[in-house]
Amino acid sequence: MKLLSLKIRPELAEIIESIWWFESGIGIPSSDSSIVVPHSSAKLIVPVCGKLTTEEFGVTNEYPLSKILITGIWDHPVSIRSSEYQINTLIFRLTTVGGYQIFPFPLHESTNKILYLSEIFGKSANSLEETISNIKDPYQISDSIQEFLINSKNLLNKENRIVNYVVNQIQLQQGQFLIQEIFEDIGYSKRYIDKLFQAYVGVSPKLISSIERFQSIYKTWAKTDILHFQKLGLLDLYYDQSHFIKEFKKYTGHSPNQFTSKENQFGKLFYKNL
Repeated sequence: MKLLSLKIRPELAEIIESIWWFESGIGIPSSDSSIVVPHSSAKLIVPVCGKLTTEEFGVTNEYPLSKILITGIWDHPVSIRSSEYQINTLIFRLTTVGGYQIFPFPLHESTNKILYLSEIFGKSANSLEETISNIKDPYQISDSIQEFLINSKNLLNKENRIVNYVVNQIQLQQGQFLIQEIFEDIGYSKRYIDKLFQAYVGVSPKLISSIERFQSIYKTWAKTDILHFQKLGLLDLYYDQSHFIKEFKKYTGHSPNQFTSKENQFGKLFYKNL
């Protein structure tokens, strides 16, 4: 399995966190658990060669080639599978506040879901998909999609400084900051901020904070290959060990000991290259 990082255009620097080109001559190995844990942002996924499937709660869904997929924020893990031959997939990971600036719908409509870009943008998305279906070069595909996103961003011309500020504070503190203190600092009620987040992020500030806290540990583990999470020196982000284990099970589907014994090179690959 190989991962290539692609360049982000300056106009999308606050919209896109990373762009990855994933390829494998044998697909995602069946021996790999291929668990993808929650991340605090939406994604665009483009299967270019080889079909992708998702597995969650015992349900399997297959996705066609060259159809651009939108995945919202998930609050649980998902396993990704593929055909057992050559697979090439382009993945755009947005920033937490990037989705609302390019998608013309309330972001809660994409939470825990996978949508087709053509369902949202109609003919313009169909035209884009037809264009990229005839391209094999990842750089050209990426450029075409980024041009589409820039046009959408310019048409929407949307920014919410309150949401941006709260998200920034949560991420700066790795989810440790008390949400209520942020609300008091800016002078808005929890109810109002929650309502904004449902529309502009897709989930509550509390969930974003929880995911950010979990990600701070998961990123370190994925990049260092340390098998025991307790040795990372990051568990002080949690109230106690039981709090950590509870959230860990929520986002991986397994206890820390069970999870570290599993083969999950696909899930770790995207963090090793950060």
